Amino acid sequence: MNALALIPVILLLQASYFDMQGTIINVISPSSLLIGNNTINLADVDASGLNQRQYAYLMDDLKRSLLGKDVFVKGGYVYFDLTGSYNSVSINEMTQKEISDLKDMSKFFCYECR
Repeated sequence: MNALALIPVILLLQASYFDMQGTIINVISPSSLLIGNNTINLADVDASGLNQRQYAYLMDDLKRSLLGKDVFVKGGYVYFDLTGSYNSVSINEMTQKEISDLKDMSKFFCYECR
């Protein structure tokens, strides 16, 4: 069997693992994305505890990096579509890491500290 003939089969198997795939149309909040016509609530993403400046910074960064990206969705987890493949680190994990980093850098976003 030709190796090129296996590629569509592999892509079909991988795509069937996910609930859906689509393009990120809007970042509603750090824990909610509009993908196609569906609002997806991201599991394990919690932006509580960020002040207004941190939240605004996070939203700007998420919109810049996520809008227009093709993704796969499995439950409440979203993964970048890397041309038929996906990154094992979810957008959820990346977003929560950024939230943690922003909390660790709170002195840079503190109004009263200036």
